[in-house]
Amino acid sequence: MYEIVDRIMNLDIGKRGVDKLYDPARARSDEALSAAAARKLANLATGDRVILVTGSLTRPWVSMKIGETDGPVGTAALARTISYGFNAIPVVVTDTSLMEPIGATLRAGGLAVVTLAEAQRATANKRFCGVAVLLGYPLDESEARKEGPRLIDELGPKAVVTIERAGMTERGTYHNMLGQDYTEGRARIDYLVEEATRRGIPTIGVGDGGNEIGMGAIADAVRKHVPHGEILCAKLPTDVLLPAGVSNWGCYAIQAALAMLTGRPELAHTAALEKHLIEAAAAAGLVDGNTGKCEATVDGMPVEVHMGIVQLLAATVERALRKPH
Repeated sequence: MYEIVDRIMNLDIGKRGVDKLYDPARARSDEALSAAAARKLANLATGDRVILVTGSLTRPWVSMKIGETDGPVGTAALARTISYGFNAIPVVVTDTSLMEPIGATLRAGGLAVVTLAEAQRATANKRFCGVAVLLGYPLDESEARKEGPRLIDELGPKAVVTIERAGMTERGTYHNMLGQDYTEGRARIDYLVEEATRRGIPTIGVGDGGNEIGMGAIADAVRKHVPHGEILCAKLPTDVLLPAGVSNWGCYAIQAALAMLTGRPELAHTAALEKHLIEAAAAAGLVDGNTGKCEATVDGMPVEVHMGIVQLLAATVERALRKPH
């Protein structure tokens, strides 16, 4: 059933070539990618920290405060599962300029956005409180290099997950799906992921275009199958890489796999929450990365399409956990 979850996640409705990235990514794993990612989160305990890196500046020449709905929405859903399901602490790291709309999206997911000290108090209390920590990352190059090791020291994360987070190319630049350079204003959170890798902390990458952190693991396939792949391919690999039709869907696949792996259907995402999250993200000022419009769509597709993907995943979980007659 995990393979079915992977197929749903990887549906290339947007015709970006991401479906051709699945097999190379799957060849790196002994099992379905959703299951491989879920296993790195399935043993979380009270107070454990998981770093979630997201936020895609999509129109930086207009404003550094304009980010995509893809990424933050999936991050909020996965953060909710980490908090509600394991009483662990999701720590979301993003560009400082995107903290306001991403914070609003996390709150729409049912999470109080608090400091790390507050999150530690919340998880230690017997009366449950859903929380997330939200941190901005410095823009200055020298500060960015120092911040990665500092955050890893402070947080001691059990895993680092990157969701629709543009990755640095071999040339030190960042590019969109048109191959355009959009390095300006983008915090180099790559250094945090590099540090996690260096220390042997599990890393998971979710992306839908070849330019995201993690895609360095299948760089040859990106260059071959993705338009402008030779320009935009990110250099950093991750331990597990989930190519998805929409990056948010990769988060939902991980949630579905967690539900099946643990026998806990409540860990899976729901269509009702998906609708609420997309609408809340747009209301907070995040835009559709394809259209540039501040409306309840993701990657050019209406909310109903995304709800449908979530429903397919939920049905897969239900069938997997159904008790035999």
